[in-house]
Amino acid sequence: MTTPPSPDRPEGRPSREELDRQVRDRYANWRDQPRGLACAVVVGFMILTTVAFVFAVIAVVSAMN
Repeated sequence: MTTPPSPDRPEGRPSREELDRQVRDRYANWRDQPRGLACAVVVGFMILTTVAFVFAVIAVVSAMN
């Protein structure tokens, strides 16, 4: 658990609000981030999963014959 801010904060140490603003300026928020890489990862996972499922079906069918 975090400790509450001290009223006698030393000078030079930014306030919580200032730290929050710095983080927002540096990283923005998740909505501003590019989605291309995430989409590529999801599509790649879907393709590999489909291929693995097809191979599993082929293996089961060939084992039954």
